[in-house]
Amino acid sequence: MPEFDCQETKRHVHEYLHNELSEQELADITAHLANCDSCESDYDLENTINGVIEQHCSEVPPQQLADTIMGRIRAIQAGEAH
Repeated sequence: MPEFDCQETKRHVHEYLHNELSEQELADITAHLANCDSCESDYDLENTINGVIEQHCSEVPPQQLADTIMGRIRAIQAGEAH
């Protein structure tokens, strides 16, 4: 596989952050990020966004909210208009 250019790096930055690529792809993107300020900035932004999402999505909703949402989902599944 050829070295990753900016387009390929930006296309795969999400998978890179979640370690969902082959070892070679991870190495290629790491090398590209080390030498490309633009892609490194995109990586930093994506990493920050993922951190915020992870922090806020790990919170458990209040039980009343969860019950309300599940009740509405069940009603929709039963054919009730939404």
